[in-house]
Amino acid sequence: MNDQQKLQALKSLDTKALIKNIKDYEDELEKAMREDASFKNLNYEYLASGTNDCSAVKSILAELSAQAPETNKADKKITVDERKAWLEQQKKSNEELSKAINKQKDVAFLIDNNQIAIEMAKKRLESAKAVLGLKTAQINFLAS
Repeated sequence: MNDQQKLQALKSLDTKALIKNIKDYEDELEKAMREDASFKNLNYEYLASGTNDCSAVKSILAELSAQAPETNKADKKITVDERKAWLEQQKKSNEELSKAINKQKDVAFLIDNNQIAIEMAKKRLESAKAVLGLKTAQINFLAS
């Protein structure tokens, strides 16, 4: 391969556009990560962990627990199981609690969406860096 052909091959690699794309992907990743952090900060009271309820739901359940009836229909002191059943029923019948549970679900869904956006941005960035590595190897080969 003569020098003119090597020069033409180097120009066809178009590394300038690839480097711009890498910068764009880095910016996109940073933006997605900042949006996720901001969203979590704004909705911290609705962040649930695993199968546990968020703090907003726990707070409402605690208030309701204090309001639970002391006796059942037979005028006997309610059991622990009856108290749990009453609180579970409140998840459907108590409007404030129901709204908090729905918000908790919405927040969890949006956090999952944010994580998908972050992962996809990472993959695009990694792919672009891999292509840049390949083009760097081609440049080194052509330069020798």
